[in-house]
Amino acid sequence: MTPRVQTVHPGFVAEISELDISRPLTPDDMDALWDASDDHAVLIFRGQTVTDAEQISFAENFGRPERYVLSYRNDIKLRLDKPEMVDVSNLDAATGAPLSGAARHRMVNLGNRLWQTDSSFKLPRGGFSLLYAHAVPPAGPLGAGETEFADTSAAYEALNPEKQAMLEGMQAEHYLMHSRATLGFTDFAPEERAALPPVQQPLVITHQRTGRRSIYVASHASHILGMGIAEGRLLLIELLETATRPGTTYRHEWQVGDLVMWDNRRTLHRGLAFDERFPRDLRRVTTSDGTEPKRAA
Repeated sequence: MTPRVQTVHPGFVAEISELDISRPLTPDDMDALWDASDDHAVLIFRGQTVTDAEQISFAENFGRPERYVLSYRNDIKLRLDKPEMVDVSNLDAATGAPLSGAARHRMVNLGNRLWQTDSSFKLPRGGFSLLYAHAVPPAGPLGAGETEFADTSAAYEALNPEKQAMLEGMQAEHYLMHSRATLGFTDFAPEERAALPPVQQPLVITHQRTGRRSIYVASHASHILGMGIAEGRLLLIELLETATRPGTTYRHEWQVGDLVMWDNRRTLHRGLAFDERFPRDLRRVTTSDGTEPKRAA
């Protein structure tokens, strides 16, 4: 049976049904998913039951999974034992209980509440991200840990031609430690800093499969090369506000069994607040840009 694609947000978000992603996919399945991904930067798969290994295997259809940024230290035990699996949870590795206060894992993950695109601080940058929900907190006055998405291709296309021309060729420096430092967290070991040095990325990128252009900004972007720090950061803020302007974003309300896949080269995202007394266990695999199969001629 061919996967069914239902648009949720025109040109941006679609829900995929009638597909079990825990099993190997057929060529027809992959053709349908590639077409859906070309047409929508965010794909939602509800009601899935997958193991960590099955999630990684599904992600490998879209590129090579990259290494989790917190896996470079040997003196800290990670909750998940696979280097490709990003622990987007509030759970303690030893006890499985919700973390609080200044716990290191909690502080690192608080940065996920800033608008970001995964692994913009790496070369190659992030390709697709696939985030799967094992446990979600209840809705409450603080929120329910929803995830918001913004369409950076539409944001670029909304710019006037003069602004588009101005951005051509401009680059920003992206650094994981910059985004975390904005929230006051700087506890990174020398081996982590050595493994994740600052990188330069263009302010505008062209998507290889669709040819659409996108604004490429994120909380990891610290400054624009060739501009004063203040002026460059003001421009970054302006572009971020353009991409996340009211009425243009999509907010995903998580259910256990949801897997959401998005293209980091065409989107921004951020996690929202929730009552941290309750478990929130989401796990992510991110592929590296340029490692996906080539599009058929």
